[in-house]
Amino acid sequence: MQLRQRLDPLHGHVQFSTALALIERLQALGFETVFAGGCVRDSLLGLKPKDLDIATAAPPEAVEKAFARTLAVGKAFGTIVVVEDQHSFEVTTFRKDGPYLDGRHPTHVEFSDMKEDAGRRDFTVNALFYDPASQVVFDFVGGVEDLQARVLRTVGIAQERFKEDHLRMLRAPRFVSQLGFALDRAARDSIRELHLFIDQVSIERIFAEIKRMLEGSYLSLGLGVFQETKLSDVLWPEVGRIDIERLQGFTPLLNWENAYSAIELSAVQQDYLDRLRAWKTPRASMTRIEQQLTGLKNLMNPAATRAERALILGGDVYAEILTLARGFLPGNMEIVEAWITEFLEVTGPSGKLPKPFLNGQDLLKEGVAPGEGMGILLKALYMEQLQGGLASREEALSHLRKLRIS
Repeated sequence: MQLRQRLDPLHGHVQFSTALALIERLQALGFETVFAGGCVRDSLLGLKPKDLDIATAAPPEAVEKAFARTLAVGKAFGTIVVVEDQHSFEVTTFRKDGPYLDGRHPTHVEFSDMKEDAGRRDFTVNALFYDPASQVVFDFVGGVEDLQARVLRTVGIAQERFKEDHLRMLRAPRFVSQLGFALDRAARDSIRELHLFIDQVSIERIFAEIKRMLEGSYLSLGLGVFQETKLSDVLWPEVGRIDIERLQGFTPLLNWENAYSAIELSAVQQDYLDRLRAWKTPRASMTRIEQQLTGLKNLMNPAATRAERALILGGDVYAEILTLARGFLPGNMEIVEAWITEFLEVTGPSGKLPKPFLNGQDLLKEGVAPGEGMGILLKALYMEQLQGGLASREEALSHLRKLRIS
């Protein structure tokens, strides 16, 4: 099927003009060249596309010859990265795949045409092509119809697609989470049957897909598929213990780390850092998650002081902590509102923690020696300031002198 339709979201992409020039250069050389995959899908849905991937009849060597700067990172599978105007584009030759023997990669590829290229892709909504010159969408597998029906369906027989590349099973809940589509029954049943094979995929690829699933606007739907297909049993057993409807109370979640924290909080799981380590999560993300969960725990501690609560809400992850609090305490919103009111009493309209009245130089002038003792005094003075016991620099100096005498 050919559908004549201008894809305005794609044409409005910041990199469109550069990508268009690339396509036109290959077309001028006699090679059919089009936009492919996710950028076409998202544009048809009225969404802003992310990466602008390009498919072409030009063999890899012709692509390399046509452009000054290229990277042959996926040349064995027909992909050349073209660098133009400081932007990178994956340009992949139309192909059909040979047999898959390792559950991830074909043993070889054969360069072919657009129709055969559509036939080797994972889901119909990802097997669409768009020629910006003629403004025609090419659909060989019913992808446009599935977009309209909001259904995620495999190209061809579901079981075959998932046996070829086991990672495709995990891409199903990820796309459901991102798009809000219903997963086709055949795909759902096939994943459930084959779910144990997901353990053969590298942990790096698994983490990348889970992270993107957690970033989705329809996370509850994606997690539902993750549970129903039993992928969670292998990759993240805690998810099988959560009430997804309750998880909806945490929305809107602010980032994937916030979503992870909400899930672990809902599962009352104690070893959340072990899971992150197993996924080889970057240290910065692990720290952010730990700050969120520890911050909420400390915020809810009845013994916490006003100063301690102020420090928690004045940190970098205050918004994520409040999101967790709203979801975790759905019937006690007055508590969350009281925390916010109290925090604004400390900070004033700016919402920023005040600067300490005294610093290290001030303590040196008062005869305090540098070292651990000075740090303890500075912290005690600032906590008293946040607690509301000190209203000025003079009061802070007076309090310092009392502390030193005592």
